[in-house]
Amino acid sequence: MNDFTKTIGTFQCMKDDLDEGFYNGLKEIVNNAMKQVSDHTGKYLLNLHEHQPDEDTLLKMIGNVPSSMSYEDECGDLPIRVAVHHKESVQYVPLLAKEGVKRKVLGGDDARGGLLVANRNVLRFLVSKTGDNTHDAVYLNVMKKLRESNLLRKKDIKEQSLLYMACDPETQMRFDYLVDWCPEGLKRHKYRGLSLIHAVINDCDIEDFPVFLKASLKHYPNDLGLLFQKDRTMFQKVGEGQTACERAFKNFGKDKTLTAIGELIPFDDPKLPILHHVAKHAPQYMKDFGSRYPSATYFRDCKGRTLQQTTLASGHKTFSDDPMFFLQMSDEQVREIDPGSDLYPFMVVAASGQISDLSAVYTLLRRNPSLAHRNTTKRRGKRKRK
Repeated sequence: MNDFTKTIGTFQCMKDDLDEGFYNGLKEIVNNAMKQVSDHTGKYLLNLHEHQPDEDTLLKMIGNVPSSMSYEDECGDLPIRVAVHHKESVQYVPLLAKEGVKRKVLGGDDARGGLLVANRNVLRFLVSKTGDNTHDAVYLNVMKKLRESNLLRKKDIKEQSLLYMACDPETQMRFDYLVDWCPEGLKRHKYRGLSLIHAVINDCDIEDFPVFLKASLKHYPNDLGLLFQKDRTMFQKVGEGQTACERAFKNFGKDKTLTAIGELIPFDDPKLPILHHVAKHAPQYMKDFGSRYPSATYFRDCKGRTLQQTTLASGHKTFSDDPMFFLQMSDEQVREIDPGSDLYPFMVVAASGQISDLSAVYTLLRRNPSLAHRNTTKRRGKRKRK
């Protein structure tokens, strides 16, 4: 190698005295040699999991032949893509990405130094790679380094569907990290036209469902972890669509779904007004949930409503379908104002739905006709000021 360098260096110093054809031949030899050096280095970069060089050495190698970072294996994978496949080499991903941006290879800044190369998306693989029980922590550490270098950005979570890709028990730490960074994504992001919870239920196994539900319960307890979020499309009206709970029942079966829910919202100590949500969003499953959550009957929701008030306000109950619901209301329930709407029960019935249930209104008002004459303006004003 020293002889070759010395010889080429000498000829380069003599280039003005050399025959043009001879010098052009030397240039072709050198170009071929450089191509071979680049390919040789590229092959080395494809096997970083075996060689595991120190980062200073790797930086110098890339600095000598930046084109080596664009070398592809037989499957068309680049060194940065191969590195993310192995726990032993994933640590080099931030370095390779930084150098890719700096040297303007692998798409430069637009492709984030190779992280976002089309059909070879390294970020998606980084958040979804599974393996032994140490993989999650190792890959999470790489994600943190990329974020510190602004190579992993918050917008990537939505644009690259990273929450969906990371929703797996074996990538729990990475999923929780992304959720804490972008909790609104649980509710607002979509995957192939579906809200995330519906996409997870639709495409994944029952083991993945609790991963999403646990995080959603943490960030959206008042929405009961988005369990009753609907998969409404742009062509449907508000309120239409299938709830996530209903989709889970159909995909996983009622028993498996309720068991998974019970592990996160214990049957014997729910702490959340789960029956209120069922009454409002999925009344057809009230028996299934009620038999497992009897203590939740006595809870009040975030608006202070009892289960009976929530059921009444949902508009799902009519006198013709369930007259006993109205006939069995106690005198206290008949005259108790709904804290969510500031209305008496008969007013709630009259205001719910496109057509008020006159039979129910008549039955409730008949129990205490004086309610029709009470002025609630002062009460409502005091409540509003409070």
